[in-house]
Amino acid sequence: MIHPASHCPLLVLSRGKGRSAIAAAAYISRTGMTDDRTGQSYNYRRTQGLLGGGLVNWAGSAEDLWNTAEAAEKRINARVARELRPALPAELPLDDQRRLVHGFSCWLKDRYGVAVHYAIHAPTFRDKKSGKALWHSRGTTQGWKDYIVALRDPDRTNRNFHAHILFTTRDVDPETGVFGPKTRVLDNVKTGPEELTAIRAEWEKRTNAALRKRGSRARIDLRSYATMAEAGDAPEGLVAQPHLGPRETARVRKMTGSGDEAPASRRSEKRDHIRTDNAERWSCWMRLRALQREQARLEDSARVAAEREQERRKRAEVDRQRIAEAKTDTERQMAIDEATTLEQPRMRPLDPYAAAIATVMAEGVLAPETPDVADKDSDKKAANEFEQEIDPETFTSPDLRESTPEEARSKPVIRKPQRGNLQRSRG
Repeated sequence: MIHPASHCPLLVLSRGKGRSAIAAAAYISRTGMTDDRTGQSYNYRRTQGLLGGGLVNWAGSAEDLWNTAEAAEKRINARVARELRPALPAELPLDDQRRLVHGFSCWLKDRYGVAVHYAIHAPTFRDKKSGKALWHSRGTTQGWKDYIVALRDPDRTNRNFHAHILFTTRDVDPETGVFGPKTRVLDNVKTGPEELTAIRAEWEKRTNAALRKRGSRARIDLRSYATMAEAGDAPEGLVAQPHLGPRETARVRKMTGSGDEAPASRRSEKRDHIRTDNAERWSCWMRLRALQREQARLEDSARVAAEREQERRKRAEVDRQRIAEAKTDTERQMAIDEATTLEQPRMRPLDPYAAAIATVMAEGVLAPETPDVADKDSDKKAANEFEQEIDPETFTSPDLRESTPEEARSKPVIRKPQRGNLQRSRG
């Protein structure tokens, strides 16, 4: 499944929709600013969550930058700024997030010649009181460490690290700070989508490089669901989740902060249904991909085994042919030594009988021992003895008949014991 931080929308701030570049800049930088054109002031100093920010291609303050941008536009429905809101991977440390956003802002300046104002915002705490206490204690070294650790805890925050990258709709002279012509390449119907794709691709490349540098295996993917499904990188039928919007989000946060459970709106219910359906599609698709990979692995293993067996048979045929075509014992011995597929062990000098015996011994079969000739004769004599017919009246057992002089000499001599008690008794 794709990384949760695969989110990088582009918004346009237009006067025709009541948007103000001053208000947006004051909000993302958590400061107070005054719009010189309308005289309206905006104060976001008490808003929490600012983790860093900066300006690219502008020497003055952020308030001067956006007042100059507002003064450069004369139309009532003019587009005064563009804003990118990319999500930041929670795996990246804060310093890496800052380098990522600053480097991308420099890329925007180099590509379009615009001035860029960026800020990094922290996730939202589930418990507002705990988040406020940690925010106020961030002034000390230990307090800042506790605050950063709490931001990465999924039980305490939503881990929604994100950036606001606000850049001008006109190019800016880096030396004089004078606003030039409009960047029409981003407004054109034909070139605008191509440039947006290039912007998102650059952000994706830089973010994945930062993740790879940190040793993370996670990667973001900013392609649409349809494009990913067409390329085979996602299941078909995925639906983009609807954005709740600032009003709905503020209502939910307010109800959650007061301790009451916020009633689900129609948009939030639809979003939850789409999220559940997408998760099920992802899960089924991942299991199917795992089965397909296992099947492909087994097929590759069988194919490799068949190819190796075929190669072995070819080598064995070549070895047998070389041995058969050998004209002398030396050539035959050399062919046997160079053969790699013979099951019979190699021997010197070449002895077919010894080779056969070695083969039988190697297989665990012992050759029978050669019987003795004397043993054979004694076995025949014993067999004939039991096969003879005897007369019970005239048969005399060999044990009872008188022995010959040769047999008498071979009999053992039995000594009789001496008379008398040879044991000594006590008493």
